Amino acid sequence: MYDSQGGRTEGSMILVTTGRLAAFAALTLLTAPARADVMEIGEEGARWIAGQRAGMPAAGLEMTAAQADALGTVYAEIVSLDGDAAIEGLPVEATSDLRQSARAVPAGYQAKVAELAARFDLSPSLIEALVWQESRWRENAVSPVGARGLAQLMPGTARDLGVNPDDPFANLEGGARYLREQLDRFDGDLEKALAAYNAGPGRVLRANGVPRIRETQAYVAAIMGRLANHSRKD
Repeated sequence: MYDSQGGRTEGSMILVTTGRLAAFAALTLLTAPARADVMEIGEEGARWIAGQRAGMPAAGLEMTAAQADALGTVYAEIVSLDGDAAIEGLPVEATSDLRQSARAVPAGYQAKVAELAARFDLSPSLIEALVWQESRWRENAVSPVGARGLAQLMPGTARDLGVNPDDPFANLEGGARYLREQLDRFDGDLEKALAAYNAGPGRVLRANGVPRIRETQAYVAAIMGRLANHSRKD
């Protein structure tokens, strides 16, 4: 990650997902876990054609088709989820896609992921994809610049969030809270929020989108690709 002034703070592992961008793709609305939404991707970019409230943009997908293809992002077909079952004490909308990400989240963290999804209105699959990209779920991961733990929090960021970066559950909570803050900052635009998590909100604001930083572009593409892979497997 970078801080809001653009200084390097956190190092993240980068996985670039390659492939062709389909003319039509179905994507989950990742900040509303109980829904499946369909969008059309054409030469002018992405637009919702089903499942989205009227007047709302395709959250986090404002890049053009050419830009997405250049990043090598694969947006795969996503099937609707059966939300019959809920975890006791948590609302269905916060847990209905936990099964989708359960195989990827280590067993010891599944309950915490469900709790954080409910508290911060995030998809469990989104939390899983971000943490995988940051640390591969290694609670003792430390980057060369000092980012620590599952969500790769810098000591200063952890201090601002009021969490202990060396406590894996607190670290996970800090990462989810920080991602929620970025989603709120960028009006639910997922790609901008992910870019801000990696490069700092200041850089995203100055670029008015994903900055032209190869690491950040690959980071966003990798997480979006992993989210698509989660749904394709189910």
